[in-house]
Amino acid sequence: MLNFYHLGVISALIAFACSSGLYLHSFATHRTRDIINRSAYGFMFVASLLMAFNTYNAYIHDLTHTTSSFVLVTFLGWITILAQMGFGVKALGSVVAPVSTLILLLQFFFISPHTTTLGAGPTGLLKAHILTSVLGEAFVIIAFGVAVFYLLQQRALKNKQIDLLQHTQVSISKLSQALIITIWVGFILLTGGLILGAIFWQFYFDGDRADLLGKILWAIIVWLWYLSTLISRNLFNISAKKLAWMTIAGFVLLSLGLFGIYNWS
Repeated sequence: MLNFYHLGVISALIAFACSSGLYLHSFATHRTRDIINRSAYGFMFVASLLMAFNTYNAYIHDLTHTTSSFVLVTFLGWITILAQMGFGVKALGSVVAPVSTLILLLQFFFISPHTTTLGAGPTGLLKAHILTSVLGEAFVIIAFGVAVFYLLQQRALKNKQIDLLQHTQVSISKLSQALIITIWVGFILLTGGLILGAIFWQFYFDGDRADLLGKILWAIIVWLWYLSTLISRNLFNISAKKLAWMTIAGFVLLSLGLFGIYNWS
């Protein structure tokens, strides 16, 4: 069974992931920006507190291959908290939270502190991972379609193709809004799928791990691309046209993973 150390690491991973999404979203809205930022700060505080506990446990149990990463994540978290609390630097969390999430995901997938699995695992865990990942991929595909329609609509406006615009029932502003929403939902679901998969992989998977390493690495690459897409939109305020092209590129990355990863493995 999972012990308090395992639960502490899992909880810290989830808290960092929640903090990441909230910090990024706090730059995209005006009415609720302060509330979202305080929530992101709260998740960062909880995650950093848990990581301090996890680092202590890793040290006393002589888990030398995990201690250094845990120390790094712990220091990153507390430095970010002090920077926001003492100097009002809120933007730092939008970088530190995703980086900490990535470090812990890599720790789960590629550096295992356990020599044996803990059994078959909860029957719903693997199913939840698959369902969440598939839904995330579905929204990525939907976002791709919305991005294509947005670019076609924008091109029609630029070329003053009135006849084409009259047959289109969705305005370009609504397409832009739909694009952002589908990217956000897809990213949240992909993050959830990665976390559930990481938990199953770390504690319950007893098959040949080498066969799935390529798929895992590509899934993390796709996640990083959509993270960079949201960072570009919310922190650097790129245009909707560039966002659409980044969404299309993300779909291409996902397609390469789905159709070519087994041959590469």
